[in-house]
Amino acid sequence: MSLEDELVRVRTGTPADLAVLRDLFRRSSLSNEGDRDALLANPHTLKFAGERLAQGTTRVAVGVDGRIVGFITSVTLGNSVLEVEDMFVDPHRMRRGIGRQLMQDLVTTARRAGVARIEVTANPHAEAFYRSVGFVRTHELEMEFGPASRMQLTLARNVP
Repeated sequence: MSLEDELVRVRTGTPADLAVLRDLFRRSSLSNEGDRDALLANPHTLKFAGERLAQGTTRVAVGVDGRIVGFITSVTLGNSVLEVEDMFVDPHRMRRGIGRQLMQDLVTTARRAGVARIEVTANPHAEAFYRSVGFVRTHELEMEFGPASRMQLTLARNVP
């Protein structure tokens, strides 16, 4: 972390967080000018269902002001692989290390659980972030709104 990073507390999200996460998801999604028009033309893409909250696989970042400022959701794919399903940070608090702290929390938890690899499908706007936290691109695939990079982070085995 750099001196400019905002310290957050990361905890497991609960169904009570759903309304806040839905708002954050929508605002964060629309904050990227490159995606905004396509998302607004397809309003179904701006709805965060939050079904993973009840499963305990959504982790939320809480700022010192007590507000949720970001979240990450993962799902187990099997064979010791986790998939990052979504990761969003409040647009007013982006570029302050919150996404990095959420990812570090996921990596720590995954290592403890014996996960060998974390995978993600990153749109072009998110690829640089994932590279910065150690993910490597494995291939490109075509998604609903254009190309995306399939990326992975290999975790060291037997790390406490």
